[in-house]
Amino acid sequence: MNTRTLLGLLALLPGLALAQPTKKAKSARPAKTSRPARPPRPSSAPYFQQEVNYSIDVTLDDKAHELTGREELTYVNNSPAALSFIWFHLWPNAYKDNTTAFAKQQLRNGDRKFQFAKAADRGFIDGLDFKVNGQAAKLEFDPLNPDIAKLVLPQKLAPGATATISTPFRVKLPASFSRLGHVGQSYQITQWYPKPAVYDRRGWHPMPYLNQGEFYSEFGSFDVSITLPTNYTVGATGELQNPDERARMDGLAAAAALKTTAKDFGNDLAFPASDATTKTLRYKQDRIHDFAWFADKRYNVLKSGVTLPSGRTVTSWVLFTNTDAEKWIKGLQDVNDALTYYSQWVGEYPYSSATAVDGALSAGSGMEYPMVTVTQPAAIIHEVGHNWFYGILGSNERDFPWMDEGLNSYLQLRVEGRDNPQAGMLQDIYKSPAAAKALGVENLPGNALNQVPYQVMASRGLDQPVQGPTSAEYGQVNYGVIVYFKTAALFKYLAGYLGQEKFDDAMRAYYTKWQFKHPYPEDIETTFEESTGQKLDWFFQDMLTNTREYNADIFAIQQIGDQVKVLVRTDSPVLWAVPVSTVDAQGKVLQTLWSLPMGNPEDDAESQLNFRLENVAAVVVDAEYLTPQLNRRDDRLALGGGNFRRWEPVRLQPVASVERWDRSAISWLPVIGANTFDKFMLGAAFYNSPLTTKKVQYLAMPMYSFNRNELNGIASFKLNVLPTRYTRQVVTGLLLQRFERYLKVEPSVTVVFPHSAYDQPQHEAKFALTSVDDQDEGLTNVLTAEYGVRGGNALHNWTAHVEANNFDKQPSGELKNSSALLLRAHATYERFYAPKKRVNVRLFGGRFLTQSSNNLFVLGLSGSPDYRRQTAFLDRQQISRSLTAQVHQTDNRDGAFKAFVPAFSTEWLSTLNLQADLPITGLAVFADFGATAERQPANGTSSQRLFYDAGVVVPVIRNFFELYLPVAGSQYNNGFPDSRKDFTDRIRFVFNLNQANPFRLLDKKLAE
Repeated sequence: MNTRTLLGLLALLPGLALAQPTKKAKSARPAKTSRPARPPRPSSAPYFQQEVNYSIDVTLDDKAHELTGREELTYVNNSPAALSFIWFHLWPNAYKDNTTAFAKQQLRNGDRKFQFAKAADRGFIDGLDFKVNGQAAKLEFDPLNPDIAKLVLPQKLAPGATATISTPFRVKLPASFSRLGHVGQSYQITQWYPKPAVYDRRGWHPMPYLNQGEFYSEFGSFDVSITLPTNYTVGATGELQNPDERARMDGLAAAAALKTTAKDFGNDLAFPASDATTKTLRYKQDRIHDFAWFADKRYNVLKSGVTLPSGRTVTSWVLFTNTDAEKWIKGLQDVNDALTYYSQWVGEYPYSSATAVDGALSAGSGMEYPMVTVTQPAAIIHEVGHNWFYGILGSNERDFPWMDEGLNSYLQLRVEGRDNPQAGMLQDIYKSPAAAKALGVENLPGNALNQVPYQVMASRGLDQPVQGPTSAEYGQVNYGVIVYFKTAALFKYLAGYLGQEKFDDAMRAYYTKWQFKHPYPEDIETTFEESTGQKLDWFFQDMLTNTREYNADIFAIQQIGDQVKVLVRTDSPVLWAVPVSTVDAQGKVLQTLWSLPMGNPEDDAESQLNFRLENVAAVVVDAEYLTPQLNRRDDRLALGGGNFRRWEPVRLQPVASVERWDRSAISWLPVIGANTFDKFMLGAAFYNSPLTTKKVQYLAMPMYSFNRNELNGIASFKLNVLPTRYTRQVVTGLLLQRFERYLKVEPSVTVVFPHSAYDQPQHEAKFALTSVDDQDEGLTNVLTAEYGVRGGNALHNWTAHVEANNFDKQPSGELKNSSALLLRAHATYERFYAPKKRVNVRLFGGRFLTQSSNNLFVLGLSGSPDYRRQTAFLDRQQISRSLTAQVHQTDNRDGAFKAFVPAFSTEWLSTLNLQADLPITGLAVFADFGATAERQPANGTSSQRLFYDAGVVVPVIRNFFELYLPVAGSQYNNGFPDSRKDFTDRIRFVFNLNQANPFRLLDKKLAE
């Protein structure tokens, strides 16, 4: 949140006076550009749609965890082209080895589970023998993707012609790494059969299986027979054709209906033995594009249903284990609510049933398939809603994920918000009124909290467009933030602009025209424009495809009779419509009016809106939190005896809060600290919210030393600029720091690049002038230029850093001034050899290019002298015998020897640092090797020395607090400790507060 308040009040003339409040300064964050959006209307080719009809027989072997089956499909070529081949998806092969697109994406997104999976837990599809119209056909696998293959047809398939394609197949089911798999004898059978890729007006769409990124398939009919042990319960796509199994399901539902609490279901999750007998279940369905099924011997079953406006009845089912039974009981109503309201607001559900099943899913909180979804109870409405957005409106989810996930999220939040104005992704905060008040979100609508994740990303230059990137091109965090919630928020904004009734009419028109088809973004835009009679390219072709900053202000107010005339202005570089509301003294919205879309890259755009005066206490931009604004301060203009802008109340808010238009907030946290000189310190940190980074970011952290009766602490001030391209962020900062009788002042400029943060190395350049005034050591000035880069994935990562320091020291006492120019660099490489075990290598080199004759500056073999006061040493003054800076506490910089070897260099120093986790135990081992050169004062010659150490690491908190136990090295007289005390006295530790900085960790995580 922005804690900036207005600097003064502007008096307004009474009566017909025109208020002229201070104009918002134009943002220092210019309009951002991103990867060019896909053209809104890229193809003038006439629409056509292929048809694929399947007949599949499959048997489950629940001992070998395999499927064996046979597939026959008829492929109808409705395209204007003769086809010589058909691309097929063989997605079980995504689990084959570590070279697949799925495996690589897992590493990119921070998951090593599949990388180190056992061969027995991997999966694949084989036993294929394709025939086309009875003739053998060649299958050519894509050289880069084993889960894509081209079926070469014996003869070309003419326009309007049909081919019958058949093949046997075997699927080795993987463990639960994503969507297809099993946990014990609980089976999630999805993306499991050979499946033609879509061929549409834009061409072929073969795509490898991805965890982040969904699917695109041809519509047709399915006739699927599943053979498995008799005591399995199955939830599947399609209508069950077996009367005896339908009766069994009804019996299970009747028995479960007698249980009303979780206690009635018990907590037994053991798998019963499989029956020796088998059953074959048959499912049929037309007008669908996928088929999935889920089988478990432990499922409880509940059944209900809804009657649609047409009078047709739809049966609803939930299948679940004893885990979270109470939530699943409620979940049955969630299925009914989704069926009811999606049918009302989008279009009537066309199938006979909808099923939600419990399952071990490793690809998010749920995954949808036609008529059936595997899900967690909390996600049921969303997943059932996908029957519309993906199931019936079959868009290309891989290239345009917002068309299913985003639109569906909008409807999901609308269903959930019928009786709960706080419904949304952060709604659990409201379960505790005390927590809601503590975080400053009481009485906020769910819209406000749903905007927060987007604001968190956009304020750091990490925003991505809703349309443009494919699923795989989103950052891991952004896939949820942008695709789901930013899209949902923008369509709620569009509904506000159009009016809910017009919006719903347009959505129903879209559904009616494009159900069971393949719509593209231009198709939904065209339908909305035709339905509403309005040009909406400013929304679909600009707001959805860019990462602009939207900012509006109330420019002036005029009271005339019983009206309030308001001028609203935007300096945003693109067109958008601005909602403005009048509110009463309690903040209740009285009336909301929308400007026409306005905005100009060069000139401010203004619009006049006329409101009723009755009961108006203030006029507010976006009072209901519909717009994607980052700055909501100055959005309110209050009316009083005369028109004037007033100061908003300022509130101290613990931890963090959400920016709101009705008040300002300063976040705070209590802080404690200690070192051997200042002793115990108590204080507090005051800052503007770390969630949404503001143009001006500040921190004040005063800490009182009771022992010294002194005020210490840290203060920082940052100016954040988000450039339009090349660089992602430019931060100009000023840091003040006082502890242990020194005062540090450091102005700096940091540049973060490239502009896009995802799936590529991240670079940072920093320029700083550090001044440290120490009462004991005098004044040290350090001019620093540094550059760092980092990259990698979950399997391995690397960094490189180079730094140049120009030192100038004015010692206290009679010592002469000293100066030096130092160049140092280090590179690190870390690789995991097991899911939680890694090996680290670090190479360091440093050299003084110039040095004054008194040689006051040195490089440390076992850590840096910390001239810039970058490390929080517990005993910098070397008072304690066990916490002594450098001797016992290291900063792991410069030579970074884990043992303390009292070697320093005024010429050059180079080290190799190795550390490896040990198997089985939580310990690690280290070894360091180093060389230094030192000039001898007597004759001016340079002598070189070699050093080494080795020992054990106790990583209490990895990279933050670690203990180093040296067992050998140059620090010992004979290379080894000569007594127990010699060993224990040399134990060292690292206490790296910088690594534990929550703001820094948050920024790093968000950029993944």
